[in-house]
Amino acid sequence: MLDFRFTLFLPMKNFFQLPVLASPVQKPGFLGSNADISLLSWRETRFLRILLASSLLIGLLSNINTTVNAQSAIAPVVAQSPNPATSDAVAKRLQGQWEFTEPSSGNKLLWIFTPIGELFMVLPYDADTRFALPLKYEIDPTPQPMHLNVTLPEEEQRVMTIFEFTAAGELRVQIEGTNPGEPRPTAFDSEATVFSKVDDATTLPPGVEIIDVEARLRKAQESEGKIYISSMNRAQQAYRLENEQFASNLQELGLGIESETEIYRYQILPQSDRASLVMMTATAKVPELRSYTGAVFVVDGQATTVTAICETDQPSSTPPAMPTVPSQGSAGIQCPPGSHLIK
Repeated sequence: MLDFRFTLFLPMKNFFQLPVLASPVQKPGFLGSNADISLLSWRETRFLRILLASSLLIGLLSNINTTVNAQSAIAPVVAQSPNPATSDAVAKRLQGQWEFTEPSSGNKLLWIFTPIGELFMVLPYDADTRFALPLKYEIDPTPQPMHLNVTLPEEEQRVMTIFEFTAAGELRVQIEGTNPGEPRPTAFDSEATVFSKVDDATTLPPGVEIIDVEARLRKAQESEGKIYISSMNRAQQAYRLENEQFASNLQELGLGIESETEIYRYQILPQSDRASLVMMTATAKVPELRSYTGAVFVVDGQATTVTAICETDQPSSTPPAMPTVPSQGSAGIQCPPGSHLIK
């Protein structure tokens, strides 16, 4: 059975998991939990939960990197068989739209096999909106059970599984327990997924949006840098309230943030006047990601602190320089050339 339980952060290569950020000082208006830092929109966050729902999809995305490029369509590979007519018949029979309904939730998963080697995995967003993840597939109808390979464009490792047509004309696929690069299952288990054919059409239904996997994963990865810098900004406000100066290292903030993750390097850069301003950076370690600089300033004498986050305009391994110190309030904050203010 497909697993439609939604989880926000999944362990994927080059994908982040946020630690629980400790709050050194519990005061209104300062750092509490990181749950209120909503840098991905609710719609995008919910979409990612749905996108990562099935075990096969999790397996496919667990090996994705951020260099996915569009490929020209290729016909599904069919192994040579003693009976080519039978092989062609299997390929033809597979083409079309196959639907699975998860019994407990009623969520529907639609697979569309095309004649040119494309497999669209259509997932529901709500009652009126569905998204399609474009994949590639190839089949070998010679073995029993028959072989099905599914891959994302530019991926070297495939998800190798098995399929068959039941006596009732349904499509049985072993999805549970499959992952990129792992051996192909040799038999179906009790969790094998059974699809019903709902249409012979090999085109997307009206209104279905094709997912830009690269862009969405890049945005999700970049949210790590945004969330961490936002948390550090707030923690610095709380730290200064208690200590009359800003923290000079991550340990003093007590957030549990490591200086490096798989995709970002974090640093606090104390300024000459530790009581008046501080700068923090998130330096991208992945070429496709943007870098960030956070800053906290004291304004209106010693009464108020304001924060800012500058984001590079383009992917960069160099975070923005220190923003311009405001003369009055946050409205005067200016990010340096090549970057823009996001908070």
